[in-house]
Amino acid sequence: MRFAANIALTGCLALTSCATAPSLVVSGDGDYKGSATRFQVLRRTCPRPGLLNINVRNGTMFYRWDNQYIQASVLSNGTVQGKLPGVQLTGTHDGTTIRGDVTDGQCGLHFTLRRVGS
Repeated sequence: MRFAANIALTGCLALTSCATAPSLVVSGDGDYKGSATRFQVLRRTCPRPGLLNINVRNGTMFYRWDNQYIQASVLSNGTVQGKLPGVQLTGTHDGTTIRGDVTDGQCGLHFTLRRVGS
């Protein structure tokens, strides 16, 4: 009985130490190059995919969508998010690569950006 209690206590302590491990903080600041591809086209006037050059400064990037820019937050928890009325940008980053999708429900672009330089 005492042996089983010791094993249970050891297991609980091991799980507690894993649960309280510090989270990794990732900075996305830097210069990125990449491209966008379409994943949804339900109208003729959808934004065109192509090559991208994007700068991330102080956790903020601007993504061109038609004739306007989406201000997106590149968060230290590895997520990217931004929006305009009717348009949503979501994605992830690891400090070297940013991947995401932009959609308005009828048009959608997927983009991948890689950090250039240091």
